[in-house]
Amino acid sequence: MSESHVKTTLAMIQERRKIKDSVILNGRQLSIPEVLGLSADSGVKVVLAEDALKEMVSNQKYLKEKLDEGLIVYGINTGFGGSAEVRSCKLDDVQTALIRHVNAGMGRVFPVHLTRAAMVTRANCLAKGYSGVRPEVPQVLVELINHDITPRVPLRGSVSASGDLMPLGYIAAAMIGRADLQVVHAGVQTTCPKALEAVRITPITLGPKEGLAIINADSFAAGVSAPTLYDANLMLLLTQVCTGMSVEALHGRTESFHPLIHECLPHVGQKEIARNMLRVLEDSQLAITTLDMHLPDKYGVLKQDRYSLRSSPQWLGSVAETLVDACRRITIELNSANDNPIIDHRTNTIAHGANFQGETMSIAMDQTRQVMGVCGKLLLAQFQEVVNGKLNFGLPPNLSGCDINLDFGFKGCDIAMASYMSELDHFVNPMSNHVISAETHNQSVNSMALVSARLTAEAVEIVQMMVTNLLCLTAQAVDLRLLRNLAMEESDKLREQYPGATNLLEKTEWYDLMFMCDERIAALKEASGMQGTKAAAEMVVYERMRNLYKRACNGEMDASKYMGKGTSRMYNFIRKELDIPFYCGQPAIDTWLGRILQAIQSRTVENVLLDIFTSVSPPSRQNSQTA
Repeated sequence: MSESHVKTTLAMIQERRKIKDSVILNGRQLSIPEVLGLSADSGVKVVLAEDALKEMVSNQKYLKEKLDEGLIVYGINTGFGGSAEVRSCKLDDVQTALIRHVNAGMGRVFPVHLTRAAMVTRANCLAKGYSGVRPEVPQVLVELINHDITPRVPLRGSVSASGDLMPLGYIAAAMIGRADLQVVHAGVQTTCPKALEAVRITPITLGPKEGLAIINADSFAAGVSAPTLYDANLMLLLTQVCTGMSVEALHGRTESFHPLIHECLPHVGQKEIARNMLRVLEDSQLAITTLDMHLPDKYGVLKQDRYSLRSSPQWLGSVAETLVDACRRITIELNSANDNPIIDHRTNTIAHGANFQGETMSIAMDQTRQVMGVCGKLLLAQFQEVVNGKLNFGLPPNLSGCDINLDFGFKGCDIAMASYMSELDHFVNPMSNHVISAETHNQSVNSMALVSARLTAEAVEIVQMMVTNLLCLTAQAVDLRLLRNLAMEESDKLREQYPGATNLLEKTEWYDLMFMCDERIAALKEASGMQGTKAAAEMVVYERMRNLYKRACNGEMDASKYMGKGTSRMYNFIRKELDIPFYCGQPAIDTWLGRILQAIQSRTVENVLLDIFTSVSPPSRQNSQTA
């Protein structure tokens, strides 16, 4: 792994933010953030580089010369695939017939932004100048992108070998102005001819190889993979933040991230995650930052954290390495000549091959989906530990913020997390090994890369929801942890000041004292014959606890002052920027979850991630654990 995952991801965030009015395509430098930016914002325009236009002119001229010499080239004066034994001299008609026979889709269609991503990717690959097309071909594609015209492309039907023939075939159909093709123009569905006429785009008449050059590639799979992979990388950063907040919620230990441990098993991803966790939790007062060897032993208390916290670097390390490698692979695909045959005027070579076989992408997306499942398992384990009153070291069951006899807090979220994980487990199954021979056994092995990319997009969405649930839960948990700490401090003072309250304090859970305070105060006031030292002491206990509880319910208790540098940034984002308060019985958990999820899916949360992972300096080995 040449670069760390965090460096790779932050660089992508920063690059996406630098995209302004246009992106230049030259076949060599299209990036994952640029594909995402162009797919998500129709206001960003695409421009073909001048040197690419010149290369395409030379490339097409070379192919024409070879055809004029009588050379027979696959897909130009032959049939296609298993029908390549036939020949034709009607070269333009051959290309039209190609598009006609792959326009065989039906059912649900891709969302506009993913179709745009595929169009951008295909235009860039054609601009590389190895496909034998005139510059007018990618230029028409660019005009469609810039005028926000996208065909309605069927979601299913590609085997991603011999390219994404069917979905790219609908892009080609839009380029030639197919009369009955449905397109979306600036958000409005209409027919292709009407949309082209409205913006004065002249449909292209396909010349030799040009139809094949458009569709005989896995650019749709690459286009879908790019934004999906971008978001998957964000999920790993957010999973680390969730882990940090879970450590604080559970009064866990930073010892799990000590450099010595990870130097003894020096996987680069594992070491990176451990370093990141120390940064995220730096200066935390809610986590135990002293090595256990320097602390007095307490019988009946766990000697170390459970696996969801303690083994998180080992668990997530391979995720970091896998995602960095997936970025490398997909970036190569975005900038490759991946149709067939390859036409190279530079070396006087026409070579028949199979760069359209998207197995590298299929495996990259399978692996990305698998590591999303790995993140999901950790998120679920942490959630179930934090929400469970038998496991969370003194917090209320279900993290209720009011009477636990009448309120069940985050129990609904707990059930939902199990549902999310079960569905994610299903998606994690690989696609690349589900191969069925197609097209008269010519396409005898097929990558299924586009299906794998689609499934990965679904998996990423589920992980976004799981992160949302855990962020909301741990914000509640750290408030309750702080509230418990303050309640324990207050209880110690009360024992000294009011010995008559000792029995009450020792036999009643702190949260029952706090959440039931109004009811108990009212009962004490109404009870006859309750005057005396004990009653007065109990009244003071409930009044003191009520004061603490009101501070929490009124938003006056700021846990961020006690949290790590990274976790406090996320806490403040949730509490202050998203305006999500401490939960004390409000019927609004789903509304709050919606706000967090929207911040993640709109990528607003990137601001927080940039602050957490760039502004916090890494602690030195000497001061990473206090003695």
